[in-house]
Amino acid sequence: MENIYSKNGLQAVINASGRMTKLGVSTISQGVGETLVEAAGNYILIDSLYEFAGKKIGEMIGCEDACVTSSASAGIALSVASLICKDNITMVHHLFDALLKIDKREVILLKGHNVDFGAPIAEMVQLGGGKIVEAGYANGSKLTDISDAVNENTLAILFVKSHHCVQKDMVDVKDVIELANTLGVPCIVDAAAEEDLGRYMQMGADMVCYSGAKAIEGPTSGFVACKTTELASNMRLQYKGIGRAMKIGKEGTMGLLQAIKEYLAGEHVCAVTKSDLEQFAAKVNEIDGCKAVLIQDEAGREIYRAKISFDKNAYGFSAKEMIGKLQEGAAAVYTRDYQANIGSLAIDPRPLKNLDELEYLQTNCGNRKGEMRSERTEVL
Repeated sequence: MENIYSKNGLQAVINASGRMTKLGVSTISQGVGETLVEAAGNYILIDSLYEFAGKKIGEMIGCEDACVTSSASAGIALSVASLICKDNITMVHHLFDALLKIDKREVILLKGHNVDFGAPIAEMVQLGGGKIVEAGYANGSKLTDISDAVNENTLAILFVKSHHCVQKDMVDVKDVIELANTLGVPCIVDAAAEEDLGRYMQMGADMVCYSGAKAIEGPTSGFVACKTTELASNMRLQYKGIGRAMKIGKEGTMGLLQAIKEYLAGEHVCAVTKSDLEQFAAKVNEIDGCKAVLIQDEAGREIYRAKISFDKNAYGFSAKEMIGKLQEGAAAVYTRDYQANIGSLAIDPRPLKNLDELEYLQTNCGNRKGEMRSERTEVL
């Protein structure tokens, strides 16, 4: 079955990688789609909509207020800028001129958290006027690494909760939030793909940045949960400054609210279950040179994936070569390839649209000739 992209001459995609921005993140429900269309067909005073949406999100997830954004990464930039400018509209209008006279803009970030998630996280901080100060080491950190880095110029502590980050021997997010509260330093948590929308607020974080399109499966959007209305109001004020370049529209805002409502109601059901993935792994293990096991998400979320390791001598292809083969043809299959350099790839079941796509993957893993099935378009 064709889709809108293949009809326009673009290569169709089977997403077995995850909620990835490079693959369009996620697909939306019918309810969210209908909300987008209805919202797009009417007018509204945007400032009032932003305030309404912030309060509504706060009610749904259990915080005082929130600020809707175009993405989680935009949320990081706006969080930093709002802590610098507060409610000073002149500074909002002239942020980068004001930075020449401001020393208090250091944002402490664990060295193992200074990652590229598709763009460098440091750029998001700098876009908001912040200056990165790394703490700890790439292979480990202690709370004292953070506390020792705090000084009179410290603006905030940023904790990145992501599979992209080093997980080995890192301090716990709860301990970092508690330390920040003790020191009187605002704590920003980048929780872009996290599934629990209230956890970090309950721990005492000041600002928590979420994607609206990842776990929530909403439209391209995001929001920042805020400890106080003052923080949220100051962030919304940034839409008169740098936020103008990253604004979210009326349809995206209403679509986000609908997506959060559906998500919290438990209406999101994956087409491919953990049990299906276990059966898939068992069948892959019957292929010479392949070994499949279920692994939990690197960041500790309740997400399970099938990790497939390849013995090139027995199978005929390395993991890197197999990844390339899967992306050939009318339908490109994208897997999780972070460990291809050490001989494995992973299958994330969440974005798969049906069991046929999982079967398609299994069939092509068993194809030693490296030629993709001609029937690949049947699963689109």
